Amino acid sequence: MIIHKPKIESKEDKIRISSYIEIETKKEFSNTLWYEFDKEYEKYISKSLNGFLSAMIMFAMYLNEDIKVKGKISPKLAYGLKELQGYFNFWYPKKFNKIEIISEGYEVKKENPKGVMCTFSGGADAFYTLWKHLPRNEPNPHNQITHCLIIDGFAVPRSEKMNKSYEIIKESYQKLISKLGLKFVFVKTNLADFYHRRIPPASIDGPVLSVVPQLLDKLISRFHIPSCLSYSQILPRGSNAITNQLLSTEELSITIHGSDKSRAEKILEIIKWPETYNHLRVCWDDFGVSNCCECEKCIRTMIVLKTAGVLNKCKTFPKPLTRKKIRDWKLYETYNFWFAEENLKYARKKRRKDIIFDIKYAVLKNKMLNYYNKKSYLIWLPSAYLKRRSKLYRKFVKVIKNKINYK
Repeated sequence: MIIHKPKIESKEDKIRISSYIEIETKKEFSNTLWYEFDKEYEKYISKSLNGFLSAMIMFAMYLNEDIKVKGKISPKLAYGLKELQGYFNFWYPKKFNKIEIISEGYEVKKENPKGVMCTFSGGADAFYTLWKHLPRNEPNPHNQITHCLIIDGFAVPRSEKMNKSYEIIKESYQKLISKLGLKFVFVKTNLADFYHRRIPPASIDGPVLSVVPQLLDKLISRFHIPSCLSYSQILPRGSNAITNQLLSTEELSITIHGSDKSRAEKILEIIKWPETYNHLRVCWDDFGVSNCCECEKCIRTMIVLKTAGVLNKCKTFPKPLTRKKIRDWKLYETYNFWFAEENLKYARKKRRKDIIFDIKYAVLKNKMLNYYNKKSYLIWLPSAYLKRRSKLYRKFVKVIKNKINYK
C-alpha cells in the first residue's frame, strides 16, 4: 500500500484534503481518500500524512500489505501503531496481520494547539462525554470541550438518503452546540468506501475516528472518544482504553472517556440535562435525529428512561414502550446481554416488578433461541460441507427431497 502526498483543494465554502491510496496486491481497491471541511478550518489543516496513515492502518493489516508513506510521519505515532498492530493481531490473527510502515522520515510538529475535541453522534455515550467536559462539570479549562465532531461517511458509504439524514442531524445539533458556546465540526469523507462489507466499523472505529484531529493538528491538542463499554465489559473493539492512546502524536493526546460508568449509569447522568430530551439519538435505523423505538438500541435505552420516569419527556422517542416490546427485545451479542443485566439491576433498585419480569423473560427467551440456532447450525454445517464436496451426497439429498415431495 502506498499513501501518496496529500492534496488540498478549495471549492466554494468547503476545503478538501485528499491522498491517493495505491493498493499494490489488489489494484481494484485503489482509490483517492478524501476529507471535506468547512472553509473556516482551512488554516488548521495539516499537510502531514499522519491522519491518512491512521485511516489506512487497519485496511493494510487486513490486506497484509506493508505501508509506504510518501512523506514524514510522527515518531510517536509510528511507535504507537506498532503496538496497536500487536494488539489487534493477538485478538484477530486471521483478520489483521502485522505489517511494516515505511516512511520518508520522521517529523515532530511544533504547532502548540489548544483545542479539545470529542466525537458527537448524539447518543448516550457522546452526550455523557460532552456533559462531563462542560465548564459546570470540568473545572480545569485545559480539559473543557471546545469542538464537537460528527463525521458523515466513515462507517457507511455516503448516499442521497444518508446525506439528507446527516443534514437534519447537523442542523439540529448545530443549534445545541452553538448554544453551549462550542464549535461544531462537520466532516464528510469517503473512508467507508474502503472498509464497507470488508471490515465491520466496530473493529476499526478508534483509528478511523482519530484521523480528523490528526488532520487538524494545528487546532486540536486533546481528543476524547466516548466509550461504549465499561471497564468490566472489555472487548477487543476498534476503540478501547488500550489502543486509543497509541494513536496520539507529540502534540495530540487521544483518550477514551467514560469506561468507569455503565451505559445505564451514563443515561441516568445525562437526563439531569434537559437538553437531552430533545436531542438524544441512539438509533441507526431511523432517519435524522428521531429514534425508531423498535430496534435493540432503542429498547435498551427506553427501558432505562422509563424506569427513571422520564421517557415521556424525551421527544426523540415518539412511540411508547410496551411490555410486549421489552419481552420481544432481540439480544444477539454478548454485550447485548450485558446491557440487559445493567437495566435489570436498575429496575431492581427502583422496584419495578413489571420491568424486572419482562427483562428476565427477554433474556431467557433469547438465550434459548441462541442455543437453538447454534445447535441448528452445527447440524447444518456438515451437510453443507458434504454438498460442496460429494456428488454422491448431493444425489442422496435429491432422492430424499423427491420422496418427501411425493408424499
